[in-house]
Amino acid sequence: MTLGQVSLSFYAVTGAVVQEVLERLGHPVHLRTGPHDEMFPLLGQGSIDIMAAAWLPEGHAGYWSRYGAQALEVAKLYDGAHFFWAVPDYVPASEVQTIADLAKPDVARRMTREIQGIGTAATITTVSQAAVRAYRLDALGYSLRPGTPGEWLSAYEAAVRDGRWFVFPTWAPQYLNRGGKLRPLRDPQGVLGGVNRGALVAPRARWQELPAPTRAALSRIDLGLDAVNEMDWRVNVDKLTPRDAARAWIGANESRFASWLQA
Repeated sequence: MTLGQVSLSFYAVTGAVVQEVLERLGHPVHLRTGPHDEMFPLLGQGSIDIMAAAWLPEGHAGYWSRYGAQALEVAKLYDGAHFFWAVPDYVPASEVQTIADLAKPDVARRMTREIQGIGTAATITTVSQAAVRAYRLDALGYSLRPGTPGEWLSAYEAAVRDGRWFVFPTWAPQYLNRGGKLRPLRDPQGVLGGVNRGALVAPRARWQELPAPTRAALSRIDLGLDAVNEMDWRVNVDKLTPRDAARAWIGANESRFASWLQA
């Protein structure tokens, strides 16, 4: 079986759990990874058997409308997924509580106005560019710089190390939410979107070809945000591989995992 996943670590740990389910059911798994704009076309073409994961109804709505006509949701892996902007916890809440507050003269003077993002195909990049315009932050010199996940994380680490004020475009689930060092900003205009479910999705034709016990097991997978945050932390902080992080979580939740596999 071919499992597709977007090449970000929180997708990797989620996909690793799915892979473990498939392998325990006797399915050899071939992994395909890449950015959003590579993975969703593969889903639409039926070139992968399953993908972890699509954010619905809003997060990946554009990709789903283009490539999801012949696909279906097969499990809700986690709920409560969302995009947001944050500032480090040392920026006073009395000064910055909302995205609109970034336009305050005193705040704009102190804030790093180049906002480091990830790739141009990612929804967080698209909605962040829209937020810069919607809140008229571009007129004050704010801009979003797309980059790699490594550049995004390095910019975060360097700014925290230097104690600088900066804006961090991010999402949940991912491991930095577990550390408590970021404070989310309210988005009064709702530009960054609402709450999503992280769905395991599959091309309809290929899904129907799977054995019924496999379909049943996959449809039972329910991780939740905390599990994804925990596994993502193990990858990025404890330096485990996604497979090892997934196996560690499974080992601590063996009865839950076993319930997905039962006939």
